[in-house]
Amino acid sequence: MTDALLFLHLLSAATVFAAVAAFTALTLGARMERGTVMLYRVLWNAGLIGALIFGFALALDVEGYSLLDAWVLIAIALWIAVGPIGERTPRAYLEAGGEAAIPSGAIRAHWLSVAIVVLILADMIWKPWA
Repeated sequence: MTDALLFLHLLSAATVFAAVAAFTALTLGARMERGTVMLYRVLWNAGLIGALIFGFALALDVEGYSLLDAWVLIAIALWIAVGPIGERTPRAYLEAGGEAAIPSGAIRAHWLSVAIVVLILADMIWKPWA
């Protein structure tokens, strides 16, 4: 069971990374079809939800881990922060119809979301206070 949960948790994280890569391309000036941007928004949201659900399940399934471990609580706090921040770039791109430049506030929000995703990844790798 643990292997399946870990696979699904990592698959969810991979969809988040794919969405971050696509949103980075938008931030750097790439043009995408509306449907493509919508697909990456779905991947972003599904990946975040999947990572949370399967992360909870892993914390409960793996002996020695708890939902109250510091590194798990850090990941949850970062997850709560990154969700709405990461949505700003694709939303701004879609609102502009893909024609206008993305506003600077949405660009700053994107780079903040990249930093938070990297912090989540670091938290998952090194598990501080575990």
